[in-house]
Amino acid sequence: MKKLVICILALLTFTGLAFAQRGLNCYPVFKGKIVPLNRMIVTEVRGEEMATYKLSYFKSVRFQTDSLMAGKVAELVEADILATESSEHVKNGDLLTYAMAQLKPLGITKRCLCYQAKKTNTGDWIITLLYLEGSATLEDLRSMFEKQ
Repeated sequence: MKKLVICILALLTFTGLAFAQRGLNCYPVFKGKIVPLNRMIVTEVRGEEMATYKLSYFKSVRFQTDSLMAGKVAELVEADILATESSEHVKNGDLLTYAMAQLKPLGITKRCLCYQAKKTNTGDWIITLLYLEGSATLEDLRSMFEKQ
């Protein structure tokens, strides 16, 4: 019986992580609905490896895209960061190029969204979008990530 309860709790935990980005405007980006998954580099890490960074879950998507798609992604991210109480962001003209936001927590777990868009020499954009969970604050993240 005890093993069954442990298995159920583990399943619920991993199910919760799988749906952690739901409710965000940029959720379709993480799911490959805006830019196909085969054009993205997706990194997902959870567990003890992240404890050094005060994180329990890390998901990153990185891709190169044209200006039109970059604008669409930036709008989705901007809608998420503007709905938070604690965020910082930078725009280049009308396009969001950098953002860090503390999202509404899941229970006691803090959630953060980080975004960066860099223009290439060819006029395309390289976009990196991160979703993080753990006890890290925006101050902790600032010290980990270098704003470029």
